Amino acid sequence: MFDGLWTVEFRTPINRYGRGTLVINNGRLLGGDDGYYYFGTYNITGDNINATITVVKYDANSTSIFGDIDHFQLTVSGKIDEYEFNITGTIANNPQAQIQVVGTKREDL
Repeated sequence: MFDGLWTVEFRTPINRYGRGTLVINNGRLLGGDDGYYYFGTYNITGDNINATITVVKYDANSTSIFGDIDHFQLTVSGKIDEYEFNITGTIANNPQAQIQVVGTKREDL
């Protein structure tokens, strides 16, 4: 029901914004945007999702919504249904670096 291709929008409390794509499949996340790729794992219980996502820079000229960081790990959680999710989280070990991610399902797998 959740497995598929999703588009995602990222926001921080300091009004930085980004967009990308994400594949959710069988407990695994894979995605990317114009400067970073991401991968991780997730767990869904009822309508709640928890995920750990590693974000890695592949374009030396890109800057993440958190600044010029080569790689970081996010821990996120929130609500999900078969069409959308809205999750929030932080960079691991840095609770001041907050993120909101809104996803929209585009295709089933």
